[in-house]
Order: sequence, then structure tokens, then C-alpha cells
Amino acid sequence: MASTTSRCPNAKLAVVGGSIVISIGALTILGVVGGIELHNKLDAQRAAVSLAQMEADKETLEPSEVPSTKPSFRPSSLPTGSSSPSVQPTLSAYPSAEPSIKPSASVAPSNFPSQTPTESTSPSVAPSIKPSVNPSFTPSDLPSASPTISKAPTFNPTKRPTQIPTPMPTNRPTNKPISLPSSFRLRLHWELGDFWQDDPREMWLCMACAYCDPNQFDENCNVVNYCREGMMLALTECRPNKWTDAAKFSFLPGQTDNDLEGDQIQVTDSNFCLSLVGARAIKLEICNASKIEQRFTGFRSEGSATEISPAKVSKKDGVVEERCLTQHHHPREGERIYSEECRLARISDTNLWTTY
Repeated sequence: MASTTSRCPNAKLAVVGGSIVISIGALTILGVVGGIELHNKLDAQRAAVSLAQMEADKETLEPSEVPSTKPSFRPSSLPTGSSSPSVQPTLSAYPSAEPSIKPSASVAPSNFPSQTPTESTSPSVAPSIKPSVNPSFTPSDLPSASPTISKAPTFNPTKRPTQIPTPMPTNRPTNKPISLPSSFRLRLHWELGDFWQDDPREMWLCMACAYCDPNQFDENCNVVNYCREGMMLALTECRPNKWTDAAKFSFLPGQTDNDLEGDQIQVTDSNFCLSLVGARAIKLEICNASKIEQRFTGFRSEGSATEISPAKVSKKDGVVEERCLTQHHHPREGERIYSEECRLARISDTNLWTTY
């Protein structure tokens, strides 16, 4: 009996100890389950807060306009080197306690303006200064007077000049000296475009001494290779490098000690000069510088085309005529040289002479 009694207290202790162990285990299990539920609850709250924050960030960071360029997948700059953390992070099995402050639910921003904008076409503020005068579409000033139309001219033009030109200038013109060779031929000037006798080819026709009928102008002259007093002048062939009967002349400049205008044309190696006889005829006479009939104007330097005119003035119906040395109409060999109205010679392009 004594042995049985001594064993019972130990048995009770064992039962009590087992109950305690079971209680502790049950509490431990309840704590673990409670911790897991709390952890899951906290995780759910954190996920909700994170989702709300992501939605807010998305609304905030969403651009209002389309970017001008495409995004680049490459970084704008290379990352700088960094070292790894010195201490490993510690991981706890369970949360130590509930958060002290519960996160407040954030409200996502609105994409719509708080107030509707108002559109206005007129200015919000009236101008500070008003125009003093209203604009006008009518002219401010009227024409002073209507235009006046003049009547017919009061005087009719006169048929002729009221004053006749003086025969010659009072003083000899102060021209520069003419440069001419000591001996030259006088060629009827030809230029491209002249169409003498329906022939566009260049013609070489020069003055020569000849016996002519003073009453005819056609090719009636007998050209010779010598000159005598009283002979006339006619055209003859004078093409370069070919035999010709063309005469050679010398230029005798006029003297400055008298009032006569013009210069003399002398046959070379003779004492015969061209002289105007009457109103038209040209003959060879003994040279006499005092005779106006032997003076001619218009000479220029060698090679220049010029009109050779008698210095003696000729009048027709009281009007001075402009005359030139030429021949009749289109030139031919054997035609006589005489003094003709320049306007007629210009029509036929036979008014100019050149020296060569």
C-alpha cells in the first residue's frame, strides 16, 4: 500500500504537467494562427495602399500631350559603379507589432478641370482711349476747281522761217587740224547694207578726171588718167591692187587770215583745184584761195566717212539749201560728179566720201 500511495502523487504531477504542455502548445498554435491572420491582413492593407498609390502616380505622371519623340530604350548616361551593401538584411518571421498609423486612402487626381472655361470674342476690358474722330470714307478735301480745256492755238505756225540764216559764220571755226595723207583718192563710201544697182556686193568707185557733157548726168563721161583745166570729175573703178584711172588729191587747209570758210581740194602734182561753177557743176580751175567757189567743208581725218559740201551758200526761194558732192541716183562708172541737195543723196546712200 505504501508503495502505491507513493506513486500517485507523481502520476498527478505528470497529468498536470501534460495539461500544461498541452495548454502551452494550444496557445502557441493560436498565437501562430493569429500572427498569420494579422500578417495576411497587413499584407492586404499594404497591397491596397500600394495599388491606390500606383493609380495616383499613373494619373499624375500621365502626359497631357503626345511626346514629340519616341522614347529611347537606352539609358541617357551610364550607371556609376556602386558597391554591394555591407550588411545583409535581416528577415523576421513575424511582424513585431501592428503599424502605429494606418495609411489614409489617397484620392486619385481628376482629369477634368474644376471649372468650365469661358470663351469670349470681345476684349475683357474696354480700351482706355477712344478715337477722337470717327473714320470717314469720303475725301476730306474737294478739288479746288474743275479742269479747264484750252481753246485752239492763238497763232498759226508760219510757213517759212521768219529769219533767214546768215550766209556764213563771222569767225572761222576753231577745229582741230585734219590729219590726211599728202596724196589720197576720194572714194564714194560703201557700207554693209548698201544695195546699189540691186547688187549687195561692195563697190569701189572713186573720183577721176573726165570729159563730160554738162547737160547730162548719166554715164556719159569719158574718164582719162590725166587732168586738165576745165575738165570735170566722174566715177571710175578703183578697187585696191588693180589698175585705175582714179585721180589723187591733196588737202589745202584754209588760211586763217581771211573770213572764208572751208578748205581746198587740189589735184596732186598740179595747180588745179575743184571749183563750183554755177549752182551745181564741179570743174577743175587754177587754185585761188581767195575764191569761195574753191572752198569745201566736211573733211575729217583719214578713213572717216564725211559729206563734202561747197562752202558757198546756195538758196532756193530764199531758203539756204544743204548741198553735197555726189552723182545721179545709184552709182555707175562714167557718171558725173556735181553738187546736189544732200537730202536726195542721202536717200540713195551716195552722200558720203572716204579718203584712202
